[in-house]
Amino acid sequence: MYFSQLAVLSLAGLALASPVAKRTAATIEADIATVSSDLTTFDNDINKFTGTALQALALLSAYETLNTAVTTTTTAVTSTGALDAADSATIYADVSSLSAKVVTTLSDAVAKYSVVESAGYASDVCSALSSLLTSTDAFYKALEGTIYSTYTSEVTALQSTVDADFATTISTYGC
Repeated sequence: MYFSQLAVLSLAGLALASPVAKRTAATIEADIATVSSDLTTFDNDINKFTGTALQALALLSAYETLNTAVTTTTTAVTSTGALDAADSATIYADVSSLSAKVVTTLSDAVAKYSVVESAGYASDVCSALSSLLTSTDAFYKALEGTIYSTYTSEVTALQSTVDADFATTISTYGC
């Protein structure tokens, strides 16, 4: 009995003492690509939404997948440490492209508001968008602390643009 407890405690201590694997810029790039793909799925589900319960389920499922991907990417950014200029340039380009897709998706969500509202899902979408805003802000904040200083103000500008579009969309949905 004591041996099994000692073994469990030893394994737990070993797990706690193991270093956390440091992520790389390539990991961040791959995670951003996943977010981009998930964002495309979310946007497609928004655009084809006509009000059915099955479509609402697909839309909210796509949101969950997207939000998880954003959180995973934020964790990768946070655990990477400072990025050099070359990696920062690549990641900034990826984030700039991603930010443009976010703006398009939010615009599409505004355009679909009347359909979503008449189907009775406006509060669900509003809640999802509010949560996604929080996750997105955490991502940008993590990136601002990791990316090479030359790109910090550009990332801040991207975040401001995305935040303004989130504010418009969330306001439209009545949050």
